[in-house]
Amino acid sequence: MGSALVVVGAGVIGCAVAAAASDLFDKVVLLDARPETGLAASWAAIGGITPQSDDFCRGPLRQFAEASRGMYPQWLAGLEAGSGIAVPFLDSGLLQVALDPSEQQRVQEQLVPQWVEQGFRVEQLDARTTAHAEPLLSPAVLSAVRLPSEGALEPRVLMSALREVLRRDPRIEVVARARVQAVTPGAQGVEVLLEGGDVVRGDRCVVAAGAWSPELVPTRPGGQFPVRGQAAELVVPGGGGYPLRHHVYCKVAVDDTTVSSYVVPRHDGRVVVGVTYDQGRWDEEPEDHATERLLAALQLVVPASRDWRLTGSWAGIRPGTADGYPLVGNADADGRVVMATGHFGVGITLAPITAALVRSILSGAALTAGQADALRVMDPRRFL
Repeated sequence: MGSALVVVGAGVIGCAVAAAASDLFDKVVLLDARPETGLAASWAAIGGITPQSDDFCRGPLRQFAEASRGMYPQWLAGLEAGSGIAVPFLDSGLLQVALDPSEQQRVQEQLVPQWVEQGFRVEQLDARTTAHAEPLLSPAVLSAVRLPSEGALEPRVLMSALREVLRRDPRIEVVARARVQAVTPGAQGVEVLLEGGDVVRGDRCVVAAGAWSPELVPTRPGGQFPVRGQAAELVVPGGGGYPLRHHVYCKVAVDDTTVSSYVVPRHDGRVVVGVTYDQGRWDEEPEDHATERLLAALQLVVPASRDWRLTGSWAGIRPGTADGYPLVGNADADGRVVMATGHFGVGITLAPITAALVRSILSGAALTAGQADALRVMDPRRFL
């Protein structure tokens, strides 16, 4: 019998791991509870690649996140070569804009000094240069900061490419509608119990089940939790090409409530806006009042969006952790079970480097200093 790897969870992390590690095993079995790969948090994601602006990428994981961003051009080229599907990539950077003096002060006094100290490229724009850089933004914008290293893509297209790469690999078997009940490591390998009683056996198992991972590898209370997020999509009249030149982030006040408005254009004239943060919620049905608030915030940032047609809204469940860092690394003494979960809102950002790191763990390869540092921060045993 040849060696086998079982991967639980077929979101962007699980699929990327399966693709990266398939040559290490005779067989890889990828299990997911949904009818198709990538239908949970990866399907709901907006698609920002934000190693600089995202709060969870600052601090100890800064270099890890920055390295993942650097991997993207080669990673996407490899996916296209292996799938025949191109994943459009917006590489013009992110604009973080300020519409009121207090937000302008927060960006200038809190965020910009951090970014400069950490060695990131930062371009500061006044109102006039902001309007030139992004003409559709509100004339009320006071200033903006451009972060040229940040990118964006459409996660559903990324998942299509990953899905096709997996389909073409004869070593990989994707099993949908496979609800995992338990993952049990032993001296000879790992047993993965499915609902209905079937057992899938492997030499190693990677748990990449997102917010559902604690059901399989229990963590202490409060260590992991769901964070619901909602987003909406609109179509720009006469669309074709990116409606905005950048992806845009801004904190704005809607009905005396601060809303994080994150606007990501698509290559074919669509725009996606998000996002909400509802900790502790598991429901995935979008709510009208949340959509209305997202659209109200968007109209403050991009007034022309009043004339854009809403095509849909959705919600997804992010895997949050108590300290904001993912859980990546061995979960048992023998290294039979490896965790790759807890990425919160940066699963897309960290997908290529997480897959490379898990491959290194599975192969027993020597880790780089950066990988070792990241593993110390992300060690799952801090919550087990």
